[in-house]
Amino acid sequence: MPGLDRSSFATADPEAAREAFAPLVPRLQFGRVDPDAFRVRLRSHSTPGIQVVDYAFEAAAAVEAGADQILVVSPTGQGIELRHGAKAVDVSRPYINASEGVTAHWESFAARAVVLDRARVEAVARAAADDHGVRLEPHELAARSPALGRYWDREVARITRAMSLAPEAFDEPLVIEAVFHRLAVTYLNAFPLAWVDPIGRRRSVGPRSAIVRAALEYLHAHAGEPITVQHVAEAVHISPRGLHAAFVHETGRSPSEHLRALRLEGVRDELRFAPPVDTIAVIARRWGFVHLPRFAEAYERAFGELPSETRGRRRRVA
Repeated sequence: MPGLDRSSFATADPEAAREAFAPLVPRLQFGRVDPDAFRVRLRSHSTPGIQVVDYAFEAAAAVEAGADQILVVSPTGQGIELRHGAKAVDVSRPYINASEGVTAHWESFAARAVVLDRARVEAVARAAADDHGVRLEPHELAARSPALGRYWDREVARITRAMSLAPEAFDEPLVIEAVFHRLAVTYLNAFPLAWVDPIGRRRSVGPRSAIVRAALEYLHAHAGEPITVQHVAEAVHISPRGLHAAFVHETGRSPSEHLRALRLEGVRDELRFAPPVDTIAVIARRWGFVHLPRFAEAYERAFGELPSETRGRRRRVA
């Protein structure tokens, strides 16, 4: 059923904490904990296919954890060390909690975690790349770059804000599907992933060249900033003409067309959830659209409705 479920929980009992986290991290085991100082707080927003959880451990602890669905963690705290097997994970970026588990210890730990339905994300990946890979797994656990880590966090923050300010919007199945698709695409762009076949062979997601992959990463990370194709070309060390040719050859559209599409999606996301004080014109200009009639035409071509209709749907649901 569509809708948004919200819950909160706090405990000083490690076993109660393990049970509370079980839907999020089924294989969670606490190692070293201080029973006199241990305390966990958890707040959750969930809708079909997506769960966003803010949580904090108020004392030092050590854990082993593994997740079955896609679980992305954006941590803050003191003295955090995370390992995947023998390899250290960069906790300055959002990271994926691998299915076979990770080990961690910290002095203090707080995080925002996002759980996505694995099968549905893999379906989005197959459709986007016309690729019928078997199972999607990470090459590395941390986001591809600091900029893409911030890109992931911004998208999650935007959706979490919408869950808090406009919970009624999530009664609409089209809104839930659009939010899921947005997060799935963000995940596919922000993290280094591979298709794994039944006998364990790996190949990168999508056949694109290193230049186009890097340019796409830059575009997704900076679409909300005042960048141009020249900035993208400089970031990936190629001429604007060479970047244009590579994009058209590999994606069927130019870098500027891709950037415009990302910005239109940004406007659409904000129109679904923005408060009334943020007018269509204000939101459009925030995403770089100055000529409003041309913006409205491009928006209608992209989404089959005018910006006012997107905003109006939110009000009808409310």
